[in-house]
Amino acid sequence: MHVQDPEMLPNLRLSCFSAVGDGMHVEVSRPDGMPSPDPLMTFREDEELGMQVVLHGSDHDVVLSLAELKRAIAFAASEVHRESFYE
Repeated sequence: MHVQDPEMLPNLRLSCFSAVGDGMHVEVSRPDGMPSPDPLMTFREDEELGMQVVLHGSDHDVVLSLAELKRAIAFAASEVHRESFYE
């Protein structure tokens, strides 16, 4: 859901975790001292599906392949310009 006044995070906290049978994964969270220590997203790798990015939502998670996310970022970097932002 798009909100008019999104929370801007000046920086992120990156944490690396390992679990037996789960392998390594990286969590991206709000910086220390900010509310809600739950991760915003997790990077993980699946043997069959490759590297994935899990976006954690309030009612469900969304999983993207890292390759598709990189493709979207590259497209946005070339197409999104300041003049396209309207208040």
